Amino acid sequence: MIVRLFDVQNKTVVPTEHCYTLKTLKTIMDNYPDDYLSIYQYLFYMTCPNPDMNPFFHYPEIDKEDLILEEVSAEFSTEDPEIISALAFCKKLYETPTYRAYVGIKSMLDRLAKYMEVTAIEHGRDGNINSMVNAAAKFESIRQSYKGAFSDMKQEQESSVRGGAGLAYDQM
Repeated sequence: MIVRLFDVQNKTVVPTEHCYTLKTLKTIMDNYPDDYLSIYQYLFYMTCPNPDMNPFFHYPEIDKEDLILEEVSAEFSTEDPEIISALAFCKKLYETPTYRAYVGIKSMLDRLAKYMEVTAIEHGRDGNINSMVNAAAKFESIRQSYKGAFSDMKQEQESSVRGGAGLAYDQM
């Protein structure tokens, strides 16, 4: 089951009891009284490993932060030590070995796709056509590894109640 650091209620990210009891998250609330909800929203979207709750989950990691900051209309600096610390803290709490495997394979797949997208094919003795063909051939096995890791991660996150019914994120 996934740890619940933030809730989503009425289409808004709201603090859970952990934001009041864990020092790192409470510091955000105390030191940013006007911005703590948007900071929590940023932390949630940057770190929540649940693709059903996080619309940025599949977005390439390299571009994710800029888009999230734009979407939450951030008026805070992600360079503030408290925010850097809270981001690292949330990542640690959400992280499992399965999730780390998923992130590694996702990153590799993103880089391979980007390489194949932007690299011009050059033929001849010093060309890259062999490496491009090799990359394309390996793509399917990497994609299957990605799908397996994603499936394992989703299974790890599932919760159930009596009768096998699932729980909504904000009911966990």
